[in-house]
Amino acid sequence: MFTSTQAQTADFNPKLTTEGLKPDTLYPISQVAKDRRFVYQLITQEYITNENDYFLDVKLDTCYLIFQAMEGERVFKMTYHADEFGAKPWAKANGLQLLPFEIKFNDRGAVEELVNWKAHRDALMSSLSIQVQAKVITATEFDIQRTKLNSEKIIRRLAMEDMMYLFDLSDDTIREDGEYIRIKPVRSPFSGEDIYLQGNLITERMPGTKNTVKFHTKNAAGIHEKPILLAECNEYALANSDGTQPITEIQRVGLNNEVDYQYNLLQRVMSRVIFSDVLAINFQSRGNIRTYSLWDRK
Repeated sequence: MFTSTQAQTADFNPKLTTEGLKPDTLYPISQVAKDRRFVYQLITQEYITNENDYFLDVKLDTCYLIFQAMEGERVFKMTYHADEFGAKPWAKANGLQLLPFEIKFNDRGAVEELVNWKAHRDALMSSLSIQVQAKVITATEFDIQRTKLNSEKIIRRLAMEDMMYLFDLSDDTIREDGEYIRIKPVRSPFSGEDIYLQGNLITERMPGTKNTVKFHTKNAAGIHEKPILLAECNEYALANSDGTQPITEIQRVGLNNEVDYQYNLLQRVMSRVIFSDVLAINFQSRGNIRTYSLWDRK
């Protein structure tokens, strides 16, 4: 659930909820947690562009997130696969994505708990242990991380952040005639620490449709965050330099985070959610776009 305050609202004018008139208030509750099985298709696009917006590199990949109901109210086992039937493993899954996710939803359809978070914690700690042995991090840094990672909420965010935001709006009530200010924690791509970016949330009706509404959120680094990112970027570049090549002078760094939600009012589900993260360093941009589409439900 995001933290927001209504920043701009039109004059209050109650509207009838009859056909052809939009309601004042939306309740984007998700009904998929009442299904036995549902599937989201995930298309990932990573790209690099230069100062003229020419693509220097593009990578595309597709996988499927299969949610299967388990014992317990609104508890699902989620796994990544290369096909919608779950017959083929996803070749590009990382260590955490190879593990099943046992997810409990609340009664509105938002993520409430990663039930098997300790299995994901142990996988992260095993990875950190290897880094200690390779002298990438120190034993002290390992102990700090071990204490920090002994938390379900932290592991949930590290292991399944997109999924948390995929169902995030289910916990909210949103007026269509308002613009909301929202502060969102976004991890720095250099330090891994949270930077709190200010942004907004607005709604939009899809032209030609009766039951589809879009929610758009945008958060971007401002005058206070950009100097922090610039300093972290220069430190990162220096730490990763081999000392044989000159380091390119970095003069500007930008970070944007946008999410487009497409909600079906009749079915009461998020039919499509697009996450877009863009990191700009000098005149070069690196983008990571993830498109989640509701593929099947039973």
